[in-house]
Amino acid sequence: MSLAALIAERAHDLGFLRTGFAPVGPQRHAPHLRQWLEDGFAGDMGYMHARLDERTDTSVFAPEARTVIALAAPYVGGPDNALTERISRYALGDDYHKVLADKLDALAAFVRAEAGAEVATKRAVDGAPVLERNVAVDAGLGWLGKSAMVLHQHSGSWFFLAELFVSAEIAPNEHAHPDRCGRCTRCLDACPTGAIVAPYRVDARKCISYLTIEHRGPIPRGLRPQLGGHLFGCDICQSVCPWNHRGEPPAMQAFAPRPEVVAADAVAVLRMSQAEFSATFRNSPIKRAKRAGLARNAAVVLGNSGDRLWTGELVAALRGDADPLVRGHAAWALGAVGGWSATLALELAAGVEDDAYVREEIRAALPHARA
Repeated sequence: MSLAALIAERAHDLGFLRTGFAPVGPQRHAPHLRQWLEDGFAGDMGYMHARLDERTDTSVFAPEARTVIALAAPYVGGPDNALTERISRYALGDDYHKVLADKLDALAAFVRAEAGAEVATKRAVDGAPVLERNVAVDAGLGWLGKSAMVLHQHSGSWFFLAELFVSAEIAPNEHAHPDRCGRCTRCLDACPTGAIVAPYRVDARKCISYLTIEHRGPIPRGLRPQLGGHLFGCDICQSVCPWNHRGEPPAMQAFAPRPEVVAADAVAVLRMSQAEFSATFRNSPIKRAKRAGLARNAAVVLGNSGDRLWTGELVAALRGDADPLVRGHAAWALGAVGGWSATLALELAAGVEDDAYVREEIRAALPHARA
C-alpha cells in the first residue's frame, strides 16, 4: 500500500471524511484573493490583509514542506430548523480548532512512523494564513461552489477543513473535482442580505455569519432586520444547496450538539454575565463573538421577533448592561417591537444615558416605538 493510501486510511480512522494531496507552492487562486481584498469584501477582518506572501504561496507558510495533506472533518448537518437558524451547525459542539489540531498531531506522528524517517510537519486549522478552500479544491476534496463553500456530491458542505504540511513527497491527486453547480443559483437567491454578490464571490460586510461573529461594532441598521433569528452564524446558503439534501455523513463525536449550547436562546444570552458566558461557551467556537457581540446579536433577534413579550428583557439590557454596544442594540430592538412600555423606557434612558452612541440609537428608535 502506498504512503498516500496509508495516510488516507489512518485519517479515516481518526474520523476524517476525505483526504487529498496537493503540492506546496504558489497558489493559482492568489489573484482572486487580491481582488477580493481590493474590493473591500473582507470588512473588518484586517488579518486577511496580513501575511499575504504565505496566503498566496504555501511554501512560504511551510518552507520545509513538499506536500499538503488536505482533510475534511464532518460536523452536524441535516434539514433546516429553528435551532440551527439560531446557531450555525458548526458551532453546536466543541471548538473545532483544538479537536482538529489534536487529530492532525496524531496523523503527523503516523506519517513520521510510516515514512521511517524524520518528516517535518506543520498543521493548519482555520486561523493559519492558508487559503483552505482553495487548497481543498486543488487536493480533490470537492469543488468551490457558487456560495464559496467547498462542495462534494456525496456529503455537500457540512465539513471543516484542515491541513497537514509534510516534507515528504507524496503524489498529488491527478484530477480536479468537476464543478457540479451547473445553472443552480439557490444559494444566491436565498441569501437574505445579498452577500453572495456573484457566483463564487461573497461580500463579508453583508454576510450574516460575518456580522454576528467577526464584526465587532454596531451591525448596520439597514441589515439588522435581515438577520432574522440568527444569533451566531448562518447556514442558509448551505441549507438550500441541493447537494446538502443527499444524506449526510456521521459527524465526529466532538461536534455533537452540546445541551448548554442548544439551550442558549436570545433571552438566555441577553441575561448572561461575563462569567456565565465563559462557563456556558467554554471550549466552544461561540466564544469568538465575545459576550458583548453575542448579546448584541440577541437584542437584534428579539427586536426582529416583534414580540412585546420580550420588552422587559430589552429594557433591562438598555438600563443595566455595562457595554454600550449591547445597550445601543437593545434600544434599536425596543424601537422595533414598539409600544408604550418600550417608548417610556427609551424616553427615560434618553435622559440618563451618557454614551453618545447609545444616545444616537435611542434617538433613532423613539419614532418607531411611538408609531
